[in-house]
Amino acid sequence: MIIRRIAEGIKAQDWVVVVIEVMVVVVGIFIGLQVDDWKQEQTFHQSETELLHELKLELESSIILTEGRENAYKQAAEAGSRSLNFIASGTSCESECWPILLDFMHASQWQGTQVRKSTYENMRTLGMPSNRAIINAVESYLLTTRSNVEYYSVLPYYRSLVRRLIPLDIQSYYWEHCYSAVNGLEFYKLDCPKFGADDFTSQLVENIVGNMEIEPHLTEWTSAISSLDAGLISTHSTLPASASTTASIRPRPAAGSPVYTW
Repeated sequence: MIIRRIAEGIKAQDWVVVVIEVMVVVVGIFIGLQVDDWKQEQTFHQSETELLHELKLELESSIILTEGRENAYKQAAEAGSRSLNFIASGTSCESECWPILLDFMHASQWQGTQVRKSTYENMRTLGMPSNRAIINAVESYLLTTRSNVEYYSVLPYYRSLVRRLIPLDIQSYYWEHCYSAVNGLEFYKLDCPKFGADDFTSQLVENIVGNMEIEPHLTEWTSAISSLDAGLISTHSTLPASASTTASIRPRPAAGSPVYTW
């Protein structure tokens, strides 16, 4: 219809009609483009809001897992310190050898320190988050975790060394009665019932202590996980207070678009 009216206006040389009709077309196209841009922006912000909530859950899960690892490594470091003190004492454990053997096993525990970041990586490919403060906070967090992951990516030699000296049936008993894992969190029990005869356990402890490689490698590993405990704490403290502040969303008064604050 509009094209026909423009054609008729040109034919009749009615330039006022032509100009008006052209302006109607231009304004219509402009409004259509603006509406399309508005819809795309709304879709983008809706997607970003949903992903920010997913990121919040991802970070909360990461912090819970990190705190669990802190606790596990703290237990392992304490077991390593007790084991080193026993070695340094030069005494015999006599009939109380099971707790000593248990400490040697607890001290050999290792966990990876990686954290999930799939949601954040997906957001970055989509040009999100919009708020630079969120990006800076998450990048700082991931940078700290990355250094821990790289440093503790190799299993400690002490772990292999001491487990060679402990029979498989005792290790099987340990995994069943002295260790547990729930939702990725590991727990090491100090009060699990002893296994085997005292004289047999005493001989195992004597063999472990008598191995000249045990003390230096246990010292190295205990020192490493003691420092890791503090490192993990600083890792999740790089995020503001807690992940509960990750996606605080409120409308921008003027434009009506959401504002994401960390």
